[in-house]
Amino acid sequence: MKCKITPLILSIFFTIASAHAQVKVVGECALQFEILEKQSSQWVPIGTKNVLVKGSQCKTIFSTPQLVQALIFNTQFETATILKDIGQSHFLQEIKYPPANLPTMLSMKESADSAISILGYLCKKVQLTWSDGLVYEIQYTNEMMTTVNAFEAAFKDIPGLVLAYTIIPQKGNSIQYHATSIDLSPISLNQFNVNKDQYQIID
Repeated sequence: MKCKITPLILSIFFTIASAHAQVKVVGECALQFEILEKQSSQWVPIGTKNVLVKGSQCKTIFSTPQLVQALIFNTQFETATILKDIGQSHFLQEIKYPPANLPTMLSMKESADSAISILGYLCKKVQLTWSDGLVYEIQYTNEMMTTVNAFEAAFKDIPGLVLAYTIIPQKGNSIQYHATSIDLSPISLNQFNVNKDQYQIID
């Protein structure tokens, strides 16, 4: 009996190992997203979002004509830095990250027939529903993931790299993010350094 069970166990093990081996983990990555807002029945460009990952560090930069806001965090620490540039004013705030009061995910539904290609990567679609009423429609590739894959806290359970997502509130306009470029070149550590003398510190 042992001779029959052992090959079966080995077969299952190698099948699982093979499935995990297909996901390439990259330690450095730069993504750019176009941001669009649904106004009436049309999607209108409102800005860009850049995501930089280097090891355990992540920096996201949200840019519009009125505001540039960056979030810098390291998964090995419990705090993050928010930088805001509004006109000629520059603000810095230290926060607990991830925040303790995050909403709870109520459901996660994957669509079996919704695969599309984004930047050459085949993506799957999943819908997340949250306790605060927000719905995330996410498209991700399981061909690759970064060492900091949850550049948005809502992505912590996504088994791959998110390349497009739409945030749908109960009230107000939906916001869509769509990756327009991906770069796997090395990223300078200077991207994560902050000269606090250039900012007004706020609580």
